[in-house]
Amino acid sequence: MFQFPPLPPVLSEHRQVAFAFATVFIVLELAFQISDFGLAWPGLRWDAYREFAFLDPWWERLGAGERAPVQVGWSLLSYSFLHGGLTHLALNCAAFLGLSLVVLRIFGIRLYLLFYLVTAVGGAVTYGLLAESDGPMVGVSGVVFGLMGVLKYAEFAFITRRRGEGSMRKFASSLFALFMVNVVISVALSGMLAWQTHLGGFVAGWVAAWAVVPKA
Repeated sequence: MFQFPPLPPVLSEHRQVAFAFATVFIVLELAFQISDFGLAWPGLRWDAYREFAFLDPWWERLGAGERAPVQVGWSLLSYSFLHGGLTHLALNCAAFLGLSLVVLRIFGIRLYLLFYLVTAVGGAVTYGLLAESDGPMVGVSGVVFGLMGVLKYAEFAFITRRRGEGSMRKFASSLFALFMVNVVISVALSGMLAWQTHLGGFVAGWVAAWAVVPKA
């Protein structure tokens, strides 16, 4: 998927950071599952969504200069820790962990945390600008595509600065494949895919990587 020179090894602290995020995702969704099955904490999922999910109507109020709930501020980040079920969680966690460990190997923990913040916010803002939905938007997929954007910029920089060590055709093909995956999943889910969040996260990740990768 990526064309890179040999990368540094994965360190124990890299795993600790990536799995700490994943653990939060898992614990929250398990709590929601317990609530959904009526075993404890009735209504927990929707109570959490109201407080921490990203809601487009709130964003539209803010954009119109009207008063919006204070939650709209922290929901730009907090939505990424919530998920819509076990399948949603499993798919996102698998992609998140795989990409996180590569980003951590290249950029280290501090920049990784910055990328998480920037891509989560970028995904939410783009969703708010482009989507028309009254339902909650949750999931770490904006960050997943953001980390993909980070790595794709790093790959682009490697190919263009070290001639003969990478293929621009392969790079372009991988971007097209990424686009088609989103199209297919969106069709399969009858338009329920938050492609706006994916787009915003990817662009934010690309720009963030451009800002930190040395230009020469």
